[in-house]
Amino acid sequence: MKLGDILKTVGSGLIQTLLPGTGSLIVAGINEFLPGNKQLPETATVEQANSALNSLPPEQRASLLEKEFDVKMETYNTLQVMLQANAQSKHTTRPKIAYQAWQVVGATTIAFVFGWLFAVVTGDVEMISKIENSYMFAGMLLAPLIVWLNAYFGVLRDEAKDKLNSAQGHKVDPVAGLIGKLFKK
Repeated sequence: MKLGDILKTVGSGLIQTLLPGTGSLIVAGINEFLPGNKQLPETATVEQANSALNSLPPEQRASLLEKEFDVKMETYNTLQVMLQANAQSKHTTRPKIAYQAWQVVGATTIAFVFGWLFAVVTGDVEMISKIENSYMFAGMLLAPLIVWLNAYFGVLRDEAKDKLNSAQGHKVDPVAGLIGKLFKK
């Protein structure tokens, strides 16, 4: 593949990272044409390479851009492949449990609010007092579900970040799991 095509295809970033294995050969090939004080470092970026190429006389630049390198570049649509695999996944238990927990929390909250509103509208002071005194009990019953739901949606947010990071080729830390998310270090 010609150097000009390689540099256009990879875009920007470190040549070593974008072209593992052959990046150093490309930098060395460019350095052959550059004077000693303008040599590219091993960690050269595509921008540095383009700027070095632009500093060369036109005939040298043209011959260097036409120089062939043994580079095989493959393109992957990682995000699309990952999303298709995710859509075919049969792991649907967690979302169902979360949905049911959310229904319990929502129904209990609605029951307390409507009970309190009914007592206020009818002027039942004794019922208002009983409802106000039972909030602590209901809170203790619902607290584990609420904490679990908060952790669950936090894990989903982290999973979405991890999917996007892995699709872009960034390092993704291993998932600590739901219990690990609850009890962070």
